[in-house]
Amino acid sequence: MAHHVTLIPGDWIGPETCQVAQDIIAAAGVDIRWDTHEVGEEGVSETLLASCRKNRVILKAKIDAQRSPGKLPPTITLRKELGLWATIRPVQALPGVNARFPGLDLLVIRETSEDIYSGFEHEVTSGVFEAVKVTTRSACERISRRAYEEARRRGRSKVTIVHKSNIMKQSDGMFLKVAREIGKGYPDIQTEEAIVDALCMRMVRNPRQFDVLLALNLFGDIVSDLASGLAGGITASPSASHGGGIAMFENLHGNAPELVGNGRSNPIPMLRTAVMMLEHLGETEAAGRIERALFAACEAGLKTADLGGQAGCAEVKAAILSRL
Repeated sequence: MAHHVTLIPGDWIGPETCQVAQDIIAAAGVDIRWDTHEVGEEGVSETLLASCRKNRVILKAKIDAQRSPGKLPPTITLRKELGLWATIRPVQALPGVNARFPGLDLLVIRETSEDIYSGFEHEVTSGVFEAVKVTTRSACERISRRAYEEARRRGRSKVTIVHKSNIMKQSDGMFLKVAREIGKGYPDIQTEEAIVDALCMRMVRNPRQFDVLLALNLFGDIVSDLASGLAGGITASPSASHGGGIAMFENLHGNAPELVGNGRSNPIPMLRTAVMMLEHLGETEAAGRIERALFAACEAGLKTADLGGQAGCAEVKAAILSRL
C-alpha cells in the first residue's frame, strides 16, 4: 500500500539527512509518495498547509526560524494552523553512545497549543513587556488523557505530572488538579507529581526513577531537552506532534551550516524520527527492522563525527542497509 506524506526537508543539513531516511525507508520495502515543500522567507504557505491537511502525515526537518517581532517561528505556526496540541518524545539512549545514563528510556508528553507559547506579548510601558500564559481546562484534560492512554498503550507504569503550582497557583494549580482527576481513571498506572525545578534536580541525579513525564508547553520543552541530554544528546529523542487526525514527525536538530555538503552530517536523528512515522503508518515490521539495524550498527561501533567517530551520511546509510 502506498502512503502519501508531506515532506519538509528544512534547512542546513535537513535535505541530505532526509534523503538518507527516504532511501532506507524505500530499501525496507515501504512505498511512500513524498509531497515535498520548502519553507522560505515568506514562511508557511497555504500550499504547504493544504498538503499537510490532505496527507495528514508530515515528516519535517529543522527549519531556519528567523526572529521577527510579531511573527511566530514556522514550526509553531504549523502546530497552530494544523491544530497539533500533543507532542510526544520518546527518549531512548542508543547503544554505544557516550550517554550519561546508558539504557535510559523515558516518554515526555507535552501540551503544545497554549501556555506561554500562545504568542500574546505586548509592551506595557517603555522597557516593560508582558507575556501572557494561557491555560484552559479543556487543554489540560485532553493532554492528561493522552498521557495516560499513551502510558497504557506502551506498557508504562507511572506518570509524573510536572508543574509549578506552588507559584502559579491558579493556572498550574488547575493543570495539576485536572491531571490528578484524569489519573484516577487509570488505576493500573501510578501517578506522582513533581515541581519542575525539583524534578530537574532529581533527573540529573537519577532519571531512571521516572517513566512518563506529563507537562504543559514551556516546562515540557525544557524537560524533554534535559532528558535527551542525559540519554546522549541529539540521537536520543525523535518527536511527533498530534492533533485533529494529523501527525507531524519532527527532527529538532540540524542547525549545522559547517556540515552542509561535506558528507559529515549525522542522519540518525532524522532516521529515528522517520521510524516513529512508520509506526504511525502501521508499517511496524519495517520500522522494527530499521531500528534493529540501527542498534546493531551502533553496537558494532558505528559513530558519527559529532559522537567522536568518522561516519557521515554515506557510512550510516551503508551500515544500516547492510543489516536490513
